Amino acid sequence: MGFFSLLKRSKVAFILLVFTFIVSGLIVNCMQLLTVPLYFTNKRLFRVVNAKLVYLHWCILPWSLQSWANYDIRVFGSQEDLDRYANKEHALCLLNHHGDLDWMIGWCLVERLGMLGGVKAIMKDIAKFLPGIGWTFVFMEYPFLTRSWENDEKRLEAACKNLLDYPVNMPLCLFAEGTRFTQEKYLKSVEFSKSRGLPVLKHHLFPRTKGFCLLMKYMKGSIPAIYDITIRCPDVSEQPTLMDVINAKPCRADIYFRRFSLSDLPESEEALTKWLIDLYRDKDDVIEYHIKNRKFPGDQIKLSKRPWMDVVVFMWILLLAIPVSVAMVYLAYTGAWLTLGLIVLILFVTDQLFMCLARETDSKLGSSHGLEPVTVKEKKTN
Repeated sequence: MGFFSLLKRSKVAFILLVFTFIVSGLIVNCMQLLTVPLYFTNKRLFRVVNAKLVYLHWCILPWSLQSWANYDIRVFGSQEDLDRYANKEHALCLLNHHGDLDWMIGWCLVERLGMLGGVKAIMKDIAKFLPGIGWTFVFMEYPFLTRSWENDEKRLEAACKNLLDYPVNMPLCLFAEGTRFTQEKYLKSVEFSKSRGLPVLKHHLFPRTKGFCLLMKYMKGSIPAIYDITIRCPDVSEQPTLMDVINAKPCRADIYFRRFSLSDLPESEEALTKWLIDLYRDKDDVIEYHIKNRKFPGDQIKLSKRPWMDVVVFMWILLLAIPVSVAMVYLAYTGAWLTLGLIVLILFVTDQLFMCLARETDSKLGSSHGLEPVTVKEKKTN
């Protein structure tokens, strides 16, 4: 076992990595605060600068999957679409939501495409209160929802209109299932589908169509395409968690994408609803194909990691982790126990902040969203 492998198993390395992630986020937040005047004088420049700044923090997450935990990311889809459209357009990305790390695996894809700085997602309102990464979401103008449609409809409409002229290529990620897949929520989804004569999905929760239709209403003229993205980790009995990543537990994650031009989508809400339901029936078939063949349909696309993640993370380690480690050794050697205790306290606080983030992404500790009755007005779809 090599030195790096031993290092990754160390609790000290775990705490220092968490410290680096939290503090780098706070440093980026401070730099973002300096750009606030630009929001009122040159909004376009504000957005471009912040897309560059957040990369300095966000790239730690795909790095942690691919370099720290040694995730094997395989991408399947159309090479022609990739060559023609990658990092050249805004897009709405529809992802399945089987596990806690779907969004991070998706970030690995957009980072390899050079689009990480522009990525957007529709988030729970509580996410904006997370120190570091949550505050970057605020600066990046993420749509935040309360999971109350009366409030969320207005928020989503305002967010759509606000992002129409976004100057950086923007993948807007939407989990149309509304919540992470659990067996309990799946049974509720099946009950809902049967009660309304709707198709019963095997590997997904029934998609919630109102938000999707609202996005199409306001963004169809500015977003040229939808990317259907399906993610599956085939070699695990349970979906991996953020703690598995920090503990350097390797995994294979396969990603399958398809591009749909928005000009080919129907106009009416009823037809869009049917289109989304049919898409999730197709996603069911794609998952079934992967289960049987241990790969997605089509050819595997060569899409390598970019070197910038390693450069940025190495920079943060030099600026944060190594100086803290050296300082602790020096303080212990000189007997400066009070100062050493203060540093240990800071490390403990950052560790607890990370645990809050880990709990926020853990489906076992997640909300009851998806368990309550669904009241969307759906028509029977054969």
